[in-house]
Amino acid sequence: MMRNAGRTDETITRLTISVIGAALALRFLLAALVGLGTDEIYTVAVARQLSWSYFDHPPLHQWLAHVSALAFGEGRAVRLPFIILFAGTSWLLFLLTRRLYSASAGFWAVVTLNLAGFFTLSAGSWVVPDGPLLFMLALAAFALGRQFFPMAQESPAPLANWLLAGAALGGAGLAKYHAALVAVGLALFLLSTPRGRAELSRPAVWIAAGLAALLVSPVLFWNASNGWVSFLFQAGRSQGAGFAPWLAPLSLLAQAGWILPWVFAPLATGLWRAFRNPRDQRFWFLMALGLPTITVFTLLPMFGNLGLPHWAMPGWFFVMPLAGLYLSRLAETSERPRRWAQVSAIGSMLVLLLIGSQAATGWLGQIIPGVARNDPTIEVFGWDQLDPQLQAAGLLDGGRFIVADSWQNAGRIDVALAGRVIVIPGTRDPRHYAFLVDQSRLLGRDAVLIVRVRREAQMRETFKDHFGSLGPSVPVALGRGGLKEIDLVAIPATNFTKPLPWAYGRAR
Repeated sequence: MMRNAGRTDETITRLTISVIGAALALRFLLAALVGLGTDEIYTVAVARQLSWSYFDHPPLHQWLAHVSALAFGEGRAVRLPFIILFAGTSWLLFLLTRRLYSASAGFWAVVTLNLAGFFTLSAGSWVVPDGPLLFMLALAAFALGRQFFPMAQESPAPLANWLLAGAALGGAGLAKYHAALVAVGLALFLLSTPRGRAELSRPAVWIAAGLAALLVSPVLFWNASNGWVSFLFQAGRSQGAGFAPWLAPLSLLAQAGWILPWVFAPLATGLWRAFRNPRDQRFWFLMALGLPTITVFTLLPMFGNLGLPHWAMPGWFFVMPLAGLYLSRLAETSERPRRWAQVSAIGSMLVLLLIGSQAATGWLGQIIPGVARNDPTIEVFGWDQLDPQLQAAGLLDGGRFIVADSWQNAGRIDVALAGRVIVIPGTRDPRHYAFLVDQSRLLGRDAVLIVRVRREAQMRETFKDHFGSLGPSVPVALGRGGLKEIDLVAIPATNFTKPLPWAYGRAR
């Protein structure tokens, strides 16, 4: 890991590319070791049918998963475009930070980004909306940086810069609703600075805004056609029970934990040091883009719902250049940044490979009995063993459909059976399945209920009024390395008589 002294910008750029390449290789390795997680499997399943938008999120990552599954299949390789996108995000962060501060700051910003837990794992590898969102936000910030902070002898190109920014912000809106907060931050920057107010007189700004709105229109069209159900769902996730101010610091601690505390430290330090010069236009540009997201999702828990720590992460992405600036200046006189990066990289790699190998093989459960029953890596274990067991029991004959005991398990079953059988969740919360399946077309057909063993009695009681009869249970066991880690039962059911009481959705 580099010391700043004596390094040319060209050398630093090559080192940055090496870091991005090494991180890319590690993510490819982890993708090969670790199966798809719950949200990833569900996304792959519902993305088979293209839609203008989807219940949980805007459509960009589902569209990308759809194309990726057609190209690579519905296995782990579906992650490849998401992993490659994050390499592009890292490069755009370097270009932005180099423009705002220096190549050295850009290098350290990329190092920090690729050591941060959430960014390098979830946003950097998984089939979730955060990766495409960050790429689009990085692209927008890069274009805006070109416009607001031109380098010496750089030719002005306001129309090109604003069109790229508008297209990228529209793409971000197609990825996740967080884009709206970044757009609010951009408007704040434009209105609060002389340079920004001067930009508002350019027609290119308003053309870019129209382009962004046009690109986001599929999301609005789908929601308007479905009672704004996605907006209502996302807004409802933040609702709590009363005022709880102590949840705000807990939320911030959770964010630091997901980033990783030893990586959050230079982020927080860089942010704190930058506040010493609040009139710096570069600092205010980054804060305008990132602070609304951090503020909203840190303070929102005070209304009684802690929420999820990754909701604030797009805001922390815009703090990365400040961490890079702090570390680059420290590296001019100290070995501490280099040692920090080396220890963090080696430690993170060992932990990730340990988790990856456990997720792939379940080896720890074979050494320590009982671990398998409480192993969180079981959530990334594919249910491919389900298909042959159902086939052997003759439960997939006769045009039966499948009812799962949750939307999560519906996704697992759906991908395990490669979409050959209609799968629906048997709960009030079916997620996007409510917009894929018209239950009225299933009336009169036989089905198979697939439920966790511990929920068998409850599910029999729930489903008895929806079928003519429920047959005897057939045990189904899934696991790694010969272990039985997931106990299911398959229950034959005849004559679907009454649709399940989904809380939302429409027949098509």
